[in-house]
Amino acid sequence: MIVALISAAVLFGTGLGIVKPDVAPPVPHHARAVLPTREDSLDVALYARILKSADQRILDSTLLDEAMQSRDVEMRRVAARTLSQVALRDRAAALPMLRALVRDHDATVAGTALFGLGLVRDTSSVPLLTSIVRVGGAPATSAAWALGEIGKPAIDSISELLGEPAMSRRARESVTRELLIAASKVRPLAFDAVKPYLASHLSELRWAAAYGVARQRYGPGVSALLNARAPDAKFRAELARVLAKNIAGDSLSERALARLHTLVVDADPYVRINALQAIGSYGLTARSAILRGLHDRDANVRVSAAGASALPFDTAMTEWLTAWRVDTSYKVRKSLIEAASSRGVRLPGTAEWRGAPDWRMRAAALQSWAKSHDTATARDMELASAHDTDSRVRITALHMLAARDTAHRDSVIQRVLEAARSDPDSMVRNAVRGSRVRTLDTLAVERPLDWYESVVRRVVIPSLHQHPPRAIMRTIRGDIGITFDGVLAPLTVLNFATLADAHYYDHVRFHRVVPGFVAQDGDPRGDGEGGPGYSIRDELTLLPYRRGAVGMALSGPDTGGSQYFLTLTPQPHLTGHYTVFGSISSGLAAMDSLVEGDTINSIRIIW
Repeated sequence: MIVALISAAVLFGTGLGIVKPDVAPPVPHHARAVLPTREDSLDVALYARILKSADQRILDSTLLDEAMQSRDVEMRRVAARTLSQVALRDRAAALPMLRALVRDHDATVAGTALFGLGLVRDTSSVPLLTSIVRVGGAPATSAAWALGEIGKPAIDSISELLGEPAMSRRARESVTRELLIAASKVRPLAFDAVKPYLASHLSELRWAAAYGVARQRYGPGVSALLNARAPDAKFRAELARVLAKNIAGDSLSERALARLHTLVVDADPYVRINALQAIGSYGLTARSAILRGLHDRDANVRVSAAGASALPFDTAMTEWLTAWRVDTSYKVRKSLIEAASSRGVRLPGTAEWRGAPDWRMRAAALQSWAKSHDTATARDMELASAHDTDSRVRITALHMLAARDTAHRDSVIQRVLEAARSDPDSMVRNAVRGSRVRTLDTLAVERPLDWYESVVRRVVIPSLHQHPPRAIMRTIRGDIGITFDGVLAPLTVLNFATLADAHYYDHVRFHRVVPGFVAQDGDPRGDGEGGPGYSIRDELTLLPYRRGAVGMALSGPDTGGSQYFLTLTPQPHLTGHYTVFGSISSGLAAMDSLVEGDTINSIRIIW
């Protein structure tokens, strides 16, 4: 499915993506035979046919009609989900069917159809969606989400709905929250419609309004945020995000800086993380706050302080060396190296990292030269690192060399790049060729129907009976419990569980942890480029990206494999764009304490 994903550069800094060959996942041994299960009225064969059509992105109207005639409500729901998932591939045929289902007597079927209208961004449905939101009821939240996906053509409706007095009633809180999130997706922000909710007596609405201002870095909203009540940590975290000097502007910088000095010592670590990232923009006046942040008890707060140190620390070496000695951890020191190099400061530790046995340190030391004014030395280092013993360092060097010589005029660089086309590591060869992610061709892989029937028996039916698969993730920070959604994302759940049962995730690092955002894992290579050698289909739904959601990492539509991420804080802009296939059921404190480079000891699946 070709989904219009939000730019990774905006949302993620570095991409969630992984590059994998266009092959199918193996059939797990435990799923090849039809396994016995408890007696159930579900028509397994029909359900499996629907799963297969969704997996192959085939709109089989006859099959879906048959399912919609079923007396089994779950059969009708899976048919609606399948229709939404295949709609982008066969829009002309799907749209009339989706519009017909929005009036279905089952709220879940209707809401799923509304989700599909949002996925295809059907602008002609704006009046219909608006009327459904206005009437209220269970499907109204899905309609509000769809308006946000449609975007600018729907902004007048979103603003109008937010302005209606009835929207402030508690019975409509979830719908209003979704409308505020919808408004945050449309630029410029409809601030007049959002502003009243900054003073709402409902904490979720205050947060959603603040989220919209922070998401768009909307400068005119800073004053309103500063004047609003902020008893909730979630609100204060959003407030801290917009108090950076370039957003607050000169007129509010004094007030913003004063508020940041209180937020950097907030009781909530996610507030401190955002506050440190913002206060660093004020330069030398933030020096004391950064130094205090480097001594914070929370590791990710220290990481954020290190990353924000570029402007507060001048070019004198004393402060940088002091900061270097405070924390010896990899991620903090990597962040310091990056911050120092952006100021033209070369930390003595960088030279040590160049010869370190850990490939991550060598790659980080090399990257610190990316913006150096000493281009000759940087070029020499890149050329040397292109022959590093570790392919991950070679990839880093080759990317930097290619960026340095975009005009193809440096014959030495071009010879190195050409030689890398014969590198023994396929990932290096792909990096040089500039290979793009290829999505799985639905016609290239034909799984037998009994495979899908085994999925229904193994994953779907137990989940329908409130016994979904679970996992215990044992990390160096503690155990994290995961409960999977085997109804809404059965193929993704089975894929993850099969890999875990094969010990694929044992001793793999969290190769990417963005403080206050996500912790990402699932790449045995450890550089974000690895995967299991196949891709699986997206199973997009309106499962929300709340704190502790488990989502599939992608490099484009239908490119999931083994990499996944945990959302450390609510990330509603991801909803409907990345498959949610589970949530953290225990161990949130362990999740919060994860730092880039931390290791998973094992993941055990409980069927």
